[in-house]
Amino acid sequence: MTTDGQTYSVSTEKQSWNTASTAPKSTASSVAWPATATASTTAATVSQGPFVGSTKSDKYHYPSCSAAKKIKPANLITFSSSADARAHGYVPCGVCHPP
Repeated sequence: MTTDGQTYSVSTEKQSWNTASTAPKSTASSVAWPATATASTTAATVSQGPFVGSTKSDKYHYPSCSAAKKIKPANLITFSSSADARAHGYVPCGVCHPP
């Protein structure tokens, strides 16, 4: 996500998990601030990262989560997606409820 203070742009990628030879498809859009997200837009982008976790816990969080802000820098790890976090054995935070 990028912003110039007036508008923001969200880029997403879709990847086929069935074949490694399929190149990811990217899309981008710009919306005037403040924007209202539709359910379909939110659902399409919420699994994208980054997400963060602690080496001392099995939870993953949105970086803005109050619990994530308490993670010591030495213990901080990042995940590119919720699928990446789950693949490493992490589960969603009960405070910020990531996908």
